[in-house]
Amino acid sequence: MGKQLTKQVLAVIKQGEWPKLESATEHGRRIFLQAMERVDEFKGDPEQLLGTIRLLQTADSRPFALAGAAYTLVAAAKDRGGVYDEDGLKAAMFWLEKAQDMEAEIIEINCIEAIIYIHSNRFEDARLILDYLSEIDPYNFYLHQVEVVYWVAAKDKEQAVEWIERTIQSAVTIPQRLRMRAKLGDVYLNAKEYEKAVDVLKEAIHFDKENASLWYRLSVAYYRLSNFAEADRANKQTLRLQSNHAAALKVQEALKKQKGGTGGLRRLFGG
Repeated sequence: MGKQLTKQVLAVIKQGEWPKLESATEHGRRIFLQAMERVDEFKGDPEQLLGTIRLLQTADSRPFALAGAAYTLVAAAKDRGGVYDEDGLKAAMFWLEKAQDMEAEIIEINCIEAIIYIHSNRFEDARLILDYLSEIDPYNFYLHQVEVVYWVAAKDKEQAVEWIERTIQSAVTIPQRLRMRAKLGDVYLNAKEYEKAVDVLKEAIHFDKENASLWYRLSVAYYRLSNFAEADRANKQTLRLQSNHAAALKVQEALKKQKGGTGGLRRLFGG
C-alpha cells in the first residue's frame, strides 16, 4: 500500500488513453460515480484500483475521468496505520487540479480536494471548502461523506456520529448505507463504546452477511466486552469468508491461547 501502490496506479494513469472532451457529460458522470463506488469498496487488492483507472479511461468526459483518477490515488496513498503517503496525495492533487481547470463548479469533484486536505492535515483548508460546498447543496451525499471523513479525522465522536446519520439518510444505494453503518461501528469501537458497536455491526451484518470486515469488527467488539464465545464465533465467520484475513488469523491464535487467561488477546488489541 502507500508509496508502492501509488506508483502502480500512476503507471496505469500515464500509460492509458484519456477522454478528449474537456467538459462534463452524463456518461462521464455515471462512470465517475461507478469509479467512486469501486474505490469506496476497496479492501486491499491492487487490481481493484488499477481496474478502476481502466474503467475511467472508457468515459467520454476528461474532467470526470481525471477527478476519478485523483480519487483513486487518494485510496492508493493510504498506508498501514491510516497514514497517507505524501507523494501520493500530491499526485492526487495534480490530477484533480487538471479536472478542476476544465470544470470548476462540480460538487463531487471539489469534494475530492477537501479529502486531500484532510489527509494532509490541512483541516482549515478542508473546512473552507466543505462550508462553501454546503451552501450550494447541503443535501449532497458525497459532501456528507466527506464531512464524516473530516470529523473522524478530527476525533470528534459526536460530530462524526451526527454526520454518519445524515449520510445514511442522504445515501442513494444500499451499499452506501452499509458502508456508513460499518463506519459508525468503527467510531463506537474507537470510542470504546463496545455495546453500541455490537448493535450497529449486527445490524449491518443482517443486511450484508458475506462481509468479512464486518464480522472481524464484531469479533473485536465482543472481545472488548469479554464475550469470548461470541468473539470466537464472529472471528470464525471472518475466516470462513476470507481465510487469509491476517488480523483474524491472529485473533484465532490468541483465542486458542486465552483458555487460561486473556493476555494474548489484550496484547493483540492493545488493551
